[in-house]
Amino acid sequence: MTTFIGSCDQMKIIEYTASTALGKSGMKELNYTLNPYSGCFHGCVYCFAINMTGKKDAAENWGEVVYVKTNLIELLRKEIIGKKRGMVGISSITDPYQAAESKYRITRNAAEILLRNGFRVTVQTKSPLVARDIDVFSRYRTTCDVGITITTMDRDVALTIEPHAPSPESRAGALRKLADEHVKIWIFAGPIIRGINDSQDSIEKIFNIASSTGARIIYDTYAPYGGASALMHKTVNKEGHPNTYYTDKAWAAGIRNIFEKFSSRYSVRVNTEGEEWLAEYQTDFRTF
Repeated sequence: MTTFIGSCDQMKIIEYTASTALGKSGMKELNYTLNPYSGCFHGCVYCFAINMTGKKDAAENWGEVVYVKTNLIELLRKEIIGKKRGMVGISSITDPYQAAESKYRITRNAAEILLRNGFRVTVQTKSPLVARDIDVFSRYRTTCDVGITITTMDRDVALTIEPHAPSPESRAGALRKLADEHVKIWIFAGPIIRGINDSQDSIEKIFNIASSTGARIIYDTYAPYGGASALMHKTVNKEGHPNTYYTDKAWAAGIRNIFEKFSSRYSVRVNTEGEEWLAEYQTDFRTF
């Protein structure tokens, strides 16, 4: 195991040897998951992955420690032999295009191996670095798609809930680049957090991007997890939103109404996260 300290003293990258590359997915729309990293430098305060990263120091120092699976490509090449083809989600508990990917290129190499060998790939990220790999995604555009998370277009709100993530504008720019190359794209608008990014104006700005790029929208509302709840109390409450961000049925119904209204107005296809697997099985290509 080798530790590298990056340009910021609080950001630490730890290389380690993983035991597996492909994981069995618990999500109905995916057959496998592939997570090139453990931990995430974006440090999003609402993230469920804090409790699922599997690395104690990455969870306790969320946004400051990332583990890199340096042998993942070697493992993947071995594991796909004889493996039933299916949909691979890159990734489920980390951002596959966070800053470490610019050096290690694990996500790019893994996606290319999977696509070349008959798997389908769906990628989700908050990083415009994904546009670096347009050549791969456009080459396999019938068997892959790319989703970019945009919780808000308000830079100040984004800095509060996603302190180290790339700006919303840069993510929208990456969507446009992918759309220009006819890569299948989608926006994950979530989580929608009560009192933070749930206004009609905030949500409509995401629909504007979806409409202009041809992306569809998947959305979800905030669900409290242990690690995320602690960070939400520490950061969001400090910003003057004490105990306002918890979901109730009436509020959630109102959010659904907003998304349905804008879906009709902008002719943008919308699904909730919970409904997504049903929508995917209604199409020939799983996630689009």
